[in-house]
Amino acid sequence: MCGIAGVLYKQITNEPAPIGRSLLTMAACLQHRGMDSAGMAVFGAADVGLRLQVMLPHPGPLPEPQEVLELGGGRLSDLCPEKSGFSAAVRPASGNSVQADLELIQALETGLPGATVSGMGTRLTVEKAVGMVEGLEVSVGSLMGTHGIAHLRLATESKIDPAHAQPFWGRPYPDLAVTHNGHITNYHKLRLRFEAEGFGFASHNDSEIIGIYLGRKIASGLSLHEALSAAGKELDGSYSCIVATTNSLGVVRDPFATKPLLYVETETQVALGSEPQALYHLLGQNAVIKEIRPREVRVWERA
Repeated sequence: MCGIAGVLYKQITNEPAPIGRSLLTMAACLQHRGMDSAGMAVFGAADVGLRLQVMLPHPGPLPEPQEVLELGGGRLSDLCPEKSGFSAAVRPASGNSVQADLELIQALETGLPGATVSGMGTRLTVEKAVGMVEGLEVSVGSLMGTHGIAHLRLATESKIDPAHAQPFWGRPYPDLAVTHNGHITNYHKLRLRFEAEGFGFASHNDSEIIGIYLGRKIASGLSLHEALSAAGKELDGSYSCIVATTNSLGVVRDPFATKPLLYVETETQVALGSEPQALYHLLGQNAVIKEIRPREVRVWERA
């Protein structure tokens, strides 16, 4: 049992919304569904250029900037300390960007033992913490943007640390993040297939395969709806999944619908959550709650 949530403001306005605060509000209502770790992915309102985030295994001094820049092979600049590590600007690769980004991720994670590239994108920020959702108050509470997703984890099949917390991004595909409640029972088979093609993983959490799977489908030319439809057919198990891209939120639910996923849609926003109290607490007791149906794929896009 885990808790998942998502919020998207449908209309483009001049002022970004307090997405971080909205996600924290819902996550607090879902805390009982998972107390091992918490995480959130927020999409800012403006393109800030391609950046990546690196989580370090322990608090303490950051690596020497020159060391990081050398590991980046000339693609990194503008290093910035963060609560769990650092972020850096990424120069777009020439040629095969997927392969180049895979090599960049591998270089950083190999050269900085225990480090994890936790996110990359022009608008995406990913924050994770072991334990209760309060651990994200400082890093997430003030984040503004257009949409985002959240996860409260009850660990059942892999260790408890920030690298195994959700949401996961679609490494190496930028500006794509996934949160998932359930189990992907053909995870090992899919992972072996992706590893044979040169893809790397940050964890042994089965949820991580979803972002990579969707990222490759979208990169091949499929829409988010088409990619989620393919996932619903190829991913075995029981699951409810929320995925966020630059301008959209999408969901897919398995044929057995054993993992709950509810939503409220108004003229201005969409909110999703594992349980109704998270939606009522955010939108009020008059919110009209609906359930994502078995096998249903749904996508909401910003205007």
